[in-house]
Amino acid sequence: MQTNTFRLVTTGSIIGLIGTALITTSKATSDHVSWWNTEQEKTQAENAKAIADAYQKNQIAHFNQLIVSNYTLNNTPPQLDWQHTVNKSEKTIIYDRFRKCIGYAYQGKFYFTLYYTGVCD
Repeated sequence: MQTNTFRLVTTGSIIGLIGTALITTSKATSDHVSWWNTEQEKTQAENAKAIADAYQKNQIAHFNQLIVSNYTLNNTPPQLDWQHTVNKSEKTIIYDRFRKCIGYAYQGKFYFTLYYTGVCD
């Protein structure tokens, strides 16, 4: 009788050890995958920053859209220095904080959607 109890305890212990080993291996694999994804995202962010820094250093950053984050479309256009805010030689579409087109800037002037019909078409 005592031998059967010993086998039962031994078998249970072995099953428990195998289960623990599987859980530990699974966790280690999961941790490695998480680490790898984090490192990959970090590398991508560093590359994007390096490109942005190069553009800024050489002053060749060009964009044709601008979101005025502290402005919501109303009867008064946003008060910005359009001569220096965007590139004067390119048409830049301007959006309010809710991503609604409010006009465009071109050659230092702002063409507001409520003053000039069709500027956002």
